[in-house]
Amino acid sequence: MRRNGDLPERLNLGCGPAAPPGWLNVDGSWNAWFARHGHLRSALDAVGIISRNQPTQWKVAPLVHDLTTPLPFRDNTFSAIYASHVLEHLYRVQAQRLLAECKRVLKPAGVIRLVVPDLYSMAAAYLKSKNGADPSAWEERATAADHLNQRLGFRSPEPLPGNVFYRLYSAWKDFHVHKWMYDIDSLKHYTERAGFREVSAKQFLESDIEGIAEVEDSRRILDGAGICIEGRK
Repeated sequence: MRRNGDLPERLNLGCGPAAPPGWLNVDGSWNAWFARHGHLRSALDAVGIISRNQPTQWKVAPLVHDLTTPLPFRDNTFSAIYASHVLEHLYRVQAQRLLAECKRVLKPAGVIRLVVPDLYSMAAAYLKSKNGADPSAWEERATAADHLNQRLGFRSPEPLPGNVFYRLYSAWKDFHVHKWMYDIDSLKHYTERAGFREVSAKQFLESDIEGIAEVEDSRRILDGAGICIEGRK
């Protein structure tokens, strides 16, 4: 368990390579682990055990932590928590546990901001395509249902490529696919169920969190890409 005084005030969960300074950036991927072990990554690249296509450049080295397990912080540590395109990678029960952990480590009146892919937007696009498209114009694997499946992100259309080590790792972690999707109503519902109050929808960069532009990516929210809410402890 980490001391409160040693940590930034803002926690960025599932940060990815764009992790900014000034936040405590947490990520559970193997790329996050390799960000702290560059020499080992280079060696595994050289012998072809891991993919060369995976991003390697991180702004800061993140704290590596599996978000399906309790957060390694004391109660009432952070004033703000940000998690963009994280919850959908967890089973719903796991997501509820993570939200409960977020509430625990937030200070009183602290803010949580959640961004997830927009299920409503996906369904609306599917229905529009389904009802208005000429099936004779569809290309191979480009039907309305195919596009919906691609956006849902549950599984790829074919087995994972790569060597046996990468396939075993992917099957073990199973984190890069989506497991549960949300619309604005369900996201608000489960956030309130975790004990947060004043839960409301937010627009891109509309936030009570100072410096939100340091972590928020327009490509994950605008043009139907995602929805965003904030709530308070």
